[in-house]
Amino acid sequence: MDRRLDAFNGLPVERAHEQLLSCCAADGWVRAMVAGRPYPDRAALAAAAEARVRSLPWPEVLDAVAAHPRIGRPPAGDSREARWSRREQAAATGDDAGTTAVTSTSTSTSTTVTVTAAASSAAGPPIAVAATSASAAAAELAALNDAYERRFGYRFLIFANGRGADEIATAARARLHHDDDTEQAIVRTELGRIAALRVGRLVDDLDPGPAGHAALSTHVLDTTTGTPVADLPVRLDRHGSDGWRTVATGRTDADGRLREWAPAGEWDTGAYRLTFDVAGRLGTDGFYTEIPVAFTVHDPDRHHHVPLLLSPYGYTTYRGS
Repeated sequence: MDRRLDAFNGLPVERAHEQLLSCCAADGWVRAMVAGRPYPDRAALAAAAEARVRSLPWPEVLDAVAAHPRIGRPPAGDSREARWSRREQAAATGDDAGTTAVTSTSTSTSTTVTVTAAASSAAGPPIAVAATSASAAAAELAALNDAYERRFGYRFLIFANGRGADEIATAARARLHHDDDTEQAIVRTELGRIAALRVGRLVDDLDPGPAGHAALSTHVLDTTTGTPVADLPVRLDRHGSDGWRTVATGRTDADGRLREWAPAGEWDTGAYRLTFDVAGRLGTDGFYTEIPVAFTVHDPDRHHHVPLLLSPYGYTTYRGS
């Protein structure tokens, strides 16, 4: 049984719509994917993601393409789309990509990149970009993006996951010579592959836990002894219009972990606080009696792991996975 897929199939319609927009920013695609639930397995989900891109009207395809960043320029930020884009373009924008010569005209000090667009009146003149060898690949991708947008009037899109800058540049140069119908068919294919990849990652990010429990866990370790802190009382509070309110209490297990303990009905976007009752663990020589860790939940469908590294006179906490 694929419990994450079950969680996706069971998302409320509005939340499913919101989540799927990060996979493909075409409203028709999102509506079709939501209406197609439940999906029996991951393969059926991926196949549906690609098929529904192929059936989109071209204006909606263009809307989805416009939502993607330029190849070679993944966005900053911590949004799901930004994280996915950086991950997908990692092979093209890695540290080694900028130091590899991309044409035979490279020298130790500079590289001249020339991109010749398709032989049509819309293509415009060839583009020459001078760049240092450290940024040669990025310069060529930027030049190809410019040439492609002049040629077709929309952003160059490619399934970049695992592809290096040279491979992407080769594909872009070849596609500049396509007629409009051929290129539009390729764009649909590439967009469908991206949507299928992302919807799989979306499902991976869902952590339903056992039925009725929130996607929250913690792990407490004693850094002075290097051992887990077992049987430690922990309280979860939620902040609302009436201030802080306790929604769950529990104790860490023999491995110092606490999971599958907070009610799903109390888990949503908003402010939360874990309070660790450490007085009994640290004893009379300890400085802390309790340790509160307040945090904000932006995406309740994503698992939140909030560990605590404990010592008598200090502690560390962080966002885990």
